[in-house]
Amino acid sequence: MPTETIPNAAPADPEGAVSRTDQLFAFADRGTPLTKGQKFLHFWVTVGVGFARNRCPVRASALAYASLLALVPMLAVIASVAVSLLKNEGEERSKQLIETLVSSLTAQTSFVTVGPVKPATAPVSAEEERTRATRREVVERINEYVTKVRSGALGATGMVALLFMAITMLARIEDTFNDIWGVTRGRGWFARVVQYWAALTLGPLLLMAALALTSSPFFTATKETIAELPWGAGGALMFAFKFLPFLIMGAAFMVFYQLMPNTRVDWRAALVGGAVGGTLWQINNLLSVFYVSRVVTQEKIYGSLGMVPVVMVGLYLSWIILLFGAQVAYVFQNRHAYLQEREVANVTETGREFIALRLMVMVALRFQQGQKAPTSSEIALALAVPSQLTSKIIGALMQGQLLCEVAGVEKAYVPARPLVAITCHEILQALRTGGSQLPGTADGPLRAVVAEEFERIQLAEKQAALATTLDALVRRAADGQRNLKQGT
Repeated sequence: MPTETIPNAAPADPEGAVSRTDQLFAFADRGTPLTKGQKFLHFWVTVGVGFARNRCPVRASALAYASLLALVPMLAVIASVAVSLLKNEGEERSKQLIETLVSSLTAQTSFVTVGPVKPATAPVSAEEERTRATRREVVERINEYVTKVRSGALGATGMVALLFMAITMLARIEDTFNDIWGVTRGRGWFARVVQYWAALTLGPLLLMAALALTSSPFFTATKETIAELPWGAGGALMFAFKFLPFLIMGAAFMVFYQLMPNTRVDWRAALVGGAVGGTLWQINNLLSVFYVSRVVTQEKIYGSLGMVPVVMVGLYLSWIILLFGAQVAYVFQNRHAYLQEREVANVTETGREFIALRLMVMVALRFQQGQKAPTSSEIALALAVPSQLTSKIIGALMQGQLLCEVAGVEKAYVPARPLVAITCHEILQALRTGGSQLPGTADGPLRAVVAEEFERIQLAEKQAALATTLDALVRRAADGQRNLKQGT
């Protein structure tokens, strides 16, 4: 089959050859139909480009460092709630729960060894014994901290500081997710405290339910009964049980992706992102033993501090996976607006101003007709504009006091002032930053001539924009809608 040439594609080398990736993007930009395989490749290339453009590896480093500082306070809050449910189970059961939490967040700490992997029957080496002792010490310290929290030994000031660190960490996570989704404004602090506290209290309940489901005697007896089923059904079901951790982690990631950003995330997008993130998380846990046992020699390099770099590596990989899944969810949700998404980075000021005018007319028309206030996602869908660009324009219009939010499950928008009191000039100025002062250039007769003509053009635009109100535009738009309905 002959290869179609791409006239507008940038050459990948001096001889003018075009890479397959550039060719794929050029085909999509021109509207050329793609095969299923090309669509699949195109999706993952878009995810990778967005992951790098949003500087997710750098953000993962910052979050790993911040979470290292907030790890103990967050675990103390979560574990104190969960341990309170196990007060009748004894202290050993509580320590087991805390150890499960630590190993789940940083799987590398579960397998820190030096040298090649040994059989399970091999004697425990001195390095392995020191590592296990270090892990036991970490669990003991956290358990001691939890005991102080439950007994009130920290006092009111200590409890406030503990909760502040935990909520601040969650706020950092929300800000990162908002950047991926292009949301310019996060939740207010009151809403954050309420929602995060609910997560810190309800999360342990779900964790306890998951642990009870997978480790209770009833579950063990059920597995034994299933294994004895005839005609191979027992073996097939037992094989399916091996994927239960993937299912649980995928569901947890899905809920996280749907609730954390301050915007509406479609459940299908959250499901896809959760499936990818949960699967990668479990694979990372399975491969941690291979990575640490063969590569890391922290005991020889760092001595007694050898646990610190391993925990940092574990946290970094965890954040990489979490942010990658979020990027997958975002790209899946905005896959139909991909062509416009490619133009967001290069959109001109004139294009942003035109979208702002259309957005204001749409919001004002629905407001005047008594319809429900549109949300950011509804505006993006109606105008066929990417959600990132829509959020930025809405933020500029709100800062210019032209739009205001309506509280609800998802924030909606209505005009902030009467339509007759809003002019097109105000809408355009809300999108323009830096003022209207001319930049400093070399003096001379040419500058005076150009400046005079430039100011005349600006004055003409200002007069025309001031003469047109949003109310007049809405009336013309309503007339156009009626004529269209009558014509059909």
